[in-house]
Amino acid sequence: MRKLFSIMLITLVFSAAASAQQVEKLFDKYMEDERFNYIYKKGSDGSPLNGIGLEVLKPDIFKNKDKEKMLILNSSNESFQKSFLTEVDKALETDKFENTSYVRNGKNSRISEYVRKSSNTLEEVQLIKNSGGNIVLKWEIYTIKSK
Repeated sequence: MRKLFSIMLITLVFSAAASAQQVEKLFDKYMEDERFNYIYKKGSDGSPLNGIGLEVLKPDIFKNKDKEKMLILNSSNESFQKSFLTEVDKALETDKFENTSYVRNGKNSRISEYVRKSSNTLEEVQLIKNSGGNIVLKWEIYTIKSK
Protein backbone atom coordinates (compact mmCIF):
# COMPACT_ATOMS: atom_id res chain seq x y z
CA MET A 1 0.00 0.00 0.00
CA ARG A 2 2.86 2.38 0.81
CA LYS A 3 4.49 1.70 -2.55
CA LEU A 4 1.26 2.47 -4.36
CA PHE A 5 0.81 5.68 -2.38
CA SER A 6 4.44 6.68 -3.05
CA ILE A 7 4.08 6.05 -6.78
CA MET A 8 0.84 8.05 -6.91
CA LEU A 9 2.45 10.94 -5.01
CA ILE A 10 5.50 11.01 -7.28
CA THR A 11 3.28 10.87 -10.36
CA LEU A 12 1.15 13.72 -9.05
CA VAL A 13 4.21 15.88 -8.35
CA PHE A 14 5.70 15.27 -11.80
CA SER A 15 2.39 15.86 -13.58
CA ALA A 16 1.89 19.11 -11.69
CA ALA A 17 5.40 20.24 -12.60
CA ALA A 18 4.93 19.21 -16.22
CA SER A 19 1.65 21.08 -16.53
CA ALA A 20 3.01 24.23 -14.88
CA GLN A 21 4.02 27.12 -17.09
CA GLN A 22 2.29 26.05 -20.27
CA VAL A 23 2.26 29.71 -21.36
CA GLU A 24 6.04 29.79 -21.09
CA LYS A 25 6.26 26.60 -23.17
CA LEU A 26 4.11 28.26 -25.85
CA PHE A 27 6.56 31.14 -26.13
CA ASP A 28 9.51 28.73 -26.23
CA LYS A 29 7.80 26.69 -28.94
CA TYR A 30 6.98 29.60 -31.28
CA MET A 31 9.77 32.12 -30.64
CA GLU A 32 11.84 30.76 -33.55
CA ASP A 33 8.86 30.04 -35.83
CA GLU A 34 9.01 32.22 -38.95
CA ARG A 35 5.25 32.84 -38.87
CA PHE A 36 5.66 34.83 -35.63
CA ASN A 37 7.41 37.98 -34.59
CA TYR A 38 8.88 37.45 -31.11
CA ILE A 39 9.63 40.30 -28.71
CA TYR A 40 11.32 39.97 -25.33
CA LYS A 41 11.88 42.86 -22.96
CA LYS A 42 13.50 42.58 -19.55
CA GLY A 43 13.26 45.34 -17.02
CA SER A 44 11.31 47.22 -14.41
CA ASP A 45 8.85 50.06 -14.80
CA GLY A 46 8.10 50.59 -11.07
CA SER A 47 4.50 51.60 -11.72
CA PRO A 48 1.80 51.51 -9.00
CA LEU A 49 -0.62 48.64 -9.17
CA ASN A 50 -3.75 49.61 -11.04
CA GLY A 51 -5.03 46.33 -12.48
CA ILE A 52 -8.46 44.75 -12.20
CA GLY A 53 -9.03 42.70 -9.07
CA LEU A 54 -6.02 44.09 -7.22
CA GLU A 55 -8.01 46.28 -4.84
CA VAL A 56 -7.39 43.79 -2.02
CA LEU A 57 -3.72 44.74 -2.00
CA LYS A 58 -2.43 47.60 0.12
CA PRO A 59 -2.10 50.95 -1.72
CA ASP A 60 1.61 51.17 -0.81
CA ILE A 61 2.49 48.09 -2.87
CA PHE A 62 4.23 48.48 -6.21
CA LYS A 63 4.80 46.10 -9.06
CA ASN A 64 8.13 45.95 -10.84
CA LYS A 65 8.09 44.44 -14.28
CA ASP A 66 10.53 41.56 -14.51
CA LYS A 67 9.91 40.71 -18.14
CA GLU A 68 7.54 41.03 -21.03
CA LYS A 69 7.17 38.67 -23.98
CA MET A 70 5.10 39.00 -27.13
CA LEU A 71 4.25 36.68 -29.98
CA ILE A 72 2.71 38.31 -33.03
CA LEU A 73 1.19 36.04 -35.66
CA ASN A 74 0.56 37.49 -39.10
CA SER A 75 -0.91 34.60 -41.01
CA SER A 76 -3.84 34.18 -43.34
CA ASN A 77 -3.92 30.44 -42.64
CA GLU A 78 -7.18 30.16 -40.67
CA SER A 79 -6.52 26.55 -39.72
CA PHE A 80 -3.23 27.48 -38.06
CA GLN A 81 -4.82 30.51 -36.35
CA LYS A 82 -7.53 28.31 -34.83
CA SER A 83 -4.97 25.73 -33.76
CA PHE A 84 -2.79 28.39 -32.12
CA LEU A 85 -5.77 29.98 -30.31
CA THR A 86 -6.82 26.55 -29.03
CA GLU A 87 -3.28 26.01 -27.73
CA VAL A 88 -3.30 29.41 -26.01
CA ASP A 89 -6.70 28.78 -24.38
CA LYS A 90 -5.56 25.37 -23.13
CA ALA A 91 -2.29 26.79 -21.73
CA LEU A 92 -4.12 29.58 -19.90
CA GLU A 93 -6.59 27.13 -18.43
CA THR A 94 -3.86 24.69 -17.38
CA ASP A 95 -1.82 27.47 -15.75
CA LYS A 96 -4.97 28.65 -13.94
CA PHE A 97 -5.08 32.17 -15.33
CA GLU A 98 -8.28 34.04 -14.48
CA ASN A 99 -10.06 35.80 -17.34
CA THR A 100 -10.55 39.38 -16.10
CA SER A 101 -11.95 41.01 -19.23
CA TYR A 102 -13.26 40.17 -22.66
CA VAL A 103 -14.11 42.57 -25.48
CA ARG A 104 -15.60 41.44 -28.77
CA ASN A 105 -15.75 43.94 -31.62
CA GLY A 106 -17.31 42.39 -34.68
CA LYS A 107 -17.43 38.76 -35.68
CA ASN A 108 -13.70 37.97 -35.66
CA SER A 109 -12.14 40.53 -33.32
CA ARG A 110 -11.59 40.00 -29.61
CA ILE A 111 -9.39 41.14 -26.76
CA SER A 112 -9.06 38.99 -23.65
CA GLU A 113 -7.08 39.72 -20.53
CA TYR A 114 -5.99 37.13 -17.97
CA VAL A 115 -4.33 37.41 -14.56
CA ARG A 116 -2.59 34.99 -12.23
CA LYS A 117 -1.39 36.12 -8.79
CA SER A 118 0.79 34.54 -6.17
CA SER A 119 2.19 35.97 -2.96
CA ASN A 120 5.02 37.85 -4.68
CA THR A 121 4.29 37.76 -8.43
CA LEU A 122 1.60 38.93 -10.78
CA GLU A 123 1.30 37.66 -14.33
CA GLU A 124 -0.86 39.34 -16.95
CA VAL A 125 -1.66 37.89 -20.36
CA GLN A 126 -3.40 39.74 -23.16
CA LEU A 127 -4.71 37.94 -26.23
CA ILE A 128 -5.65 40.18 -29.15
CA LYS A 129 -7.19 38.77 -32.32
CA ASN A 130 -8.43 41.00 -35.10
CA SER A 131 -10.30 40.23 -38.27
CA GLY A 132 -7.22 40.93 -40.42
CA GLY A 133 -5.59 37.67 -39.40
CA ASN A 134 -3.32 39.14 -36.74
CA ILE A 135 -3.00 37.55 -33.31
CA VAL A 136 -0.97 39.08 -30.49
CA LEU A 137 -0.13 37.18 -27.31
CA LYS A 138 1.46 39.40 -24.65
CA TRP A 139 2.73 38.06 -21.30
CA GLU A 140 3.97 40.35 -18.53
CA ILE A 141 5.47 39.16 -15.26
CA TYR A 142 5.71 41.50 -12.26
CA THR A 143 7.29 41.17 -8.84
CA ILE A 144 5.11 42.68 -6.13
CA LYS A 145 7.06 44.71 -3.58
CA SER A 146 6.18 47.00 -0.69
CA LYS A 147 7.33 50.61 -0.68
